Amino acid sequence: MIARDRELLCRAAEVMRSFGPVVVELLGRQDGGELPAGPVREVGDAFAALAGEFLGRAEELDGGAGGRVVESGDGVW
Repeated sequence: MIARDRELLCRAAEVMRSFGPVVVELLGRQDGGELPAGPVREVGDAFAALAGEFLGRAEELDGGAGGRVVESGDGVW
């Protein structure tokens, strides 16, 4: 595994490790049962950034998107 992949996995571990305490904090900050938008957005942004890093790395490993076909169990998408 190259250093870049190791760093990506370490970043994922950090995000996942901090997710539990964030959820507990959000539970305590509910307003009438509803979550505050700001912290929910921050969590979403963190996961979106991490997902983007994983997808970008997968694209690099595949050699780019040019002409690539992804097959699912139902056929080609």
